[in-house]
Amino acid sequence: MSGSGGFYKYRCKYFYTHNCPNWVYVNNSPCANCCAEGREVDGATSEMSSPRYSHDICVPRVEDGVVHYTLMEIVNTDETGNQWTLRYKVNQTQVPTVMTTNATPGVPIPATSY
Repeated sequence: MSGSGGFYKYRCKYFYTHNCPNWVYVNNSPCANCCAEGREVDGATSEMSSPRYSHDICVPRVEDGVVHYTLMEIVNTDETGNQWTLRYKVNQTQVPTVMTTNATPGVPIPATSY
């Protein structure tokens, strides 16, 4: 434990193995630098080790001046995590589009005779 301010601070999980000088607030956890360098996946089983790891995203597209969002996923295609592909999350069917107009009616004019 080091420092002051009311919070306990602990040495990084990789203080001894990788000579990391950083401090963390949770005991036996890696610091942000060690996570960024990939040290967290060295000894533990991580969900990133799965070759089918994916992220869901919404991809914007513009049709006739209207922005639509398509649900897609980014999928890891190899075990090293360097190859990714973008694919549709759900089957895409042609949805009939409804024609709209941007014309609005004018200001109402009061009647002069009853």
